[in-house]
Amino acid sequence: MAPYSTWRLLIGAACAVAVGLVGGCVTTAPSNPPAAGQGGAGLPQTVKDKGELVIGSELSTPPLTYLDTDGKTVKGLNHELAQALGAKLGIKVTFAQYAFAGLIPAVQSGKVDLAMDIINDTKERQGLVDFVDYLRNGTTILLKKGNPEGVRVLTDLCGRSVAAVRGSVQIGLVEKASATCAAQGRPAITVNQYANPPEARLQVQTGKNTAFLGNTPVMLYLAKNADGGTAFEAATAERYLEQPVGLIFAKGNAQLRDTVLGALAQLWADGTYARLLDQYGLRDLALERPTVNGAAG
Repeated sequence: MAPYSTWRLLIGAACAVAVGLVGGCVTTAPSNPPAAGQGGAGLPQTVKDKGELVIGSELSTPPLTYLDTDGKTVKGLNHELAQALGAKLGIKVTFAQYAFAGLIPAVQSGKVDLAMDIINDTKERQGLVDFVDYLRNGTTILLKKGNPEGVRVLTDLCGRSVAAVRGSVQIGLVEKASATCAAQGRPAITVNQYANPPEARLQVQTGKNTAFLGNTPVMLYLAKNADGGTAFEAATAERYLEQPVGLIFAKGNAQLRDTVLGALAQLWADGTYARLLDQYGLRDLALERPTVNGAAG
């Protein structure tokens, strides 16, 4: 695995657009999914004519989707899952890089067929796009290896400092925990904000901050792999802000959405999904089945 000096160059996903009307009903994968693997069977004609399925991604979120050290090769769970999906659908799959905030507009405008990153399914975003959920996400506490201050849950951080990305939802989470500290007569939590996740995580590695709060798949992966597993430790006693993560599709593109849903269901059934999650150490984030617009609130 690449040393943490390399991971520091990979900028984690930021907050995406979260505006629009509430919408979307919950639909699970059909019992008889669309036929797949026969030259794009079930796909819209526009996709067949292109001869490829184009997926938008930020390409900077290990272990889901990121560029290798050559800056060109796409790697990660999402990439492998997408390639398996393409094999089921009988079509080539390619990735196009966009800033995270540009993923929803790229899908809406048709610049990409769908997008795949750490895109949390929320009721607000369902007013803009449709989701096919395939993974669970949340916020996990990342600590220096060995957890020298014995942190298990957020309130163990009373009187300590936490690194967070400027503008992230984790800031509100820390502020709420800090209020709990105050209500218990304990010192507040200090929140130090940084421009991006690598910069914030570095403050934990150097001991300038006790913890960093970030997306669970990334935190678990870095705890296992950064500097050969010697840089960080993830506090797994409790997970916060849990939401499903989904592929996103333009409203009105139900044919593509449902065809992909059916092909994903086949990857669940044949064991590909479980095998890939095991490969990346993310089995505990698995969903029972792929689901359309499954966010509870």
